[in-house]
Amino acid sequence: MKCYPIPCGKKPIELEIPDYVPVEWVESHSMKPVPNVEKAIEEAIHHPFGSSQLRDLVKPGQTVAIIVTDITRKLPEEIILPLLIKELLAGGIKKSDITAVIATGTHRPNTAEELKEKFGEVVNEITFINHDASNSKELLNLGKTTNGIPLVFNRTVAQSDIRISSGVIETHLFAGYSGGVKSIAVGVAGEETIAATHNYEMLKQTRLGVTEGNEFRKFLTEATHALGLHFIVNVVQTGKKDVVKVVAGDPVEAFQEGVKTARNLYEVEIEHPGDIVISGVSHPKSLDLYQASRAGNVVVFGPKPVVTKGGVILIPAPCEDGCGHPGYCDIMKRADDVDDIIAISREEGFAPGEQKALILAWILKQARIVMTDCLLPEATLKELYLESAPTLQEALNQELKKNPKARVVLIPDGLLTLPIIKN
Repeated sequence: MKCYPIPCGKKPIELEIPDYVPVEWVESHSMKPVPNVEKAIEEAIHHPFGSSQLRDLVKPGQTVAIIVTDITRKLPEEIILPLLIKELLAGGIKKSDITAVIATGTHRPNTAEELKEKFGEVVNEITFINHDASNSKELLNLGKTTNGIPLVFNRTVAQSDIRISSGVIETHLFAGYSGGVKSIAVGVAGEETIAATHNYEMLKQTRLGVTEGNEFRKFLTEATHALGLHFIVNVVQTGKKDVVKVVAGDPVEAFQEGVKTARNLYEVEIEHPGDIVISGVSHPKSLDLYQASRAGNVVVFGPKPVVTKGGVILIPAPCEDGCGHPGYCDIMKRADDVDDIIAISREEGFAPGEQKALILAWILKQARIVMTDCLLPEATLKELYLESAPTLQEALNQELKKNPKARVVLIPDGLLTLPIIKN
């Protein structure tokens, strides 16, 4: 019997697997963290890619919007923000002219306590506001892209003289990799813009890790050019949130440089697909089902599915905050079956956040999903066509009992690692 540590929220699960079971452990490549995070961020800001130094981009009297991530992302913004402010002050900007805008996208607003925990004492130095994608009074319409996508953005961001964003470069279903221009083109966009890009046709065209020829990323770039993003600071991190790379500067050039490191870190070749795939979820992505279920994305939406047709995906996540965005649940509850979820999504379209129903349906066409160690009631999960088991160990034991010859694939970090089956 071998024991494997699988992340589940804030605590790992020690999973026991019999010796006779073929197991493939799929972990991101080892990469040495930067020895000093603050120094690495400072050096990146002072040596930007494709851009002048930030202090030389600004002038006294200008207003600055810094677009920062919400609580579903974990990166050292408590270090990034003070260093950005220091650089802005060196360029003659006053603290009273700096506003940090939380890139919530369609997520809920962050509380004052959450902001203090995430960003530290800097919350007392500059103004922080939550973006609200549905509040028309706080949005500004800048027209449309060449493809007719509405360009609606946060008013504070759009009307600022200088726009800066911080973020993390990691695998992303729509963008291939998150980071770069995504935080502004989605994170502080209006519902109309998010809805026009998070749709059935766009989903059909995108894959995890694919940035070249990616229509969604093409939109991100065009939208950001329309608004203007002057400077970014992005990090690449291990599953344990250790920083291995910091890039800063031009939103496209700095992002592309960061993606090189991200690919070397996250993309891992494996020998065979698994009949049983276990995909772990760490905090804070484990807070709700909307985020935690992303652990199924890397299993199905890479270049090839790494779970066999008719197999099962086990996802351990407590989901303390419940289902997350309610819209996708409504679609799934009124559908007759998984095929009906796809039909509703295709024929009726969906609002921002509701694309999760289509994503889950497509995953379920490939394999069952069993949520484990989850606080959501079994009945609630069943309404969403998801199965449940009290613990990951019990779920695995049940699956091995049904299929003793099953091949098991373990992905401890199911939100970052991108398994790729060898040709």
